[in-house]
Amino acid sequence: MPRFCPNCGTEVYESALFCPSCGLPIEPVPEAESPVTPDAPQAAPTARTEAHPGAAVEGRPWTPPGMEPPAPEPSALSQINVPLTMPVTLSAWLIGGGAALAALGVLIGLFSGPINPIELLLLVALIGIAVTVFFSDRLPAIPHLRLATLAVLLVAFGVALDRIGFGILGFAELLLFLGTGAAAIGALLLELGYDQPLGGRGTPA
Repeated sequence: MPRFCPNCGTEVYESALFCPSCGLPIEPVPEAESPVTPDAPQAAPTARTEAHPGAAVEGRPWTPPGMEPPAPEPSALSQINVPLTMPVTLSAWLIGGGAALAALGVLIGLFSGPINPIELLLLVALIGIAVTVFFSDRLPAIPHLRLATLAVLLVAFGVALDRIGFGILGFAELLLFLGTGAAAIGALLLELGYDQPLGGRGTPA
């Protein structure tokens, strides 16, 4: 913006302090003052969206690194891994459950009187049948397993009927009769082709 001397009207430079013609002092042009703006309000501090790695989680107090309490040792029960195979057919449930029930009856009978070698052999056979059903994934292939299972169960059912025929009817004999009867029915269903899938996991014996 051009400047002029107020006395003689001579154009002078913006930075001149005196008029070059008349020598009158020239007052400097005051600098335009920038409008004063009110201070912008400071944003309120927001909560941290990123939690500290050791911040309290789910109500647990935060502990500094290296000061965490030792983790509880797993109990002996939590370390047990029983490789059970759940049957998927009706015959497998009847055979496995019936054999286990009959084995329990034989075991109770062994403690209620003198040990009979035939009953002891029957107990081992019934437990073996239950194991082939409920642990089939852990066992190798056994030849003629179905035929052997049917033969053992029919013999065991005959023993149970023989005891009932002689008037021996206690709790052990009842378990033996019900267990061998259910297992024999399951084996017959399997042999006659009337087996039914029930769903689940695993393979029957």
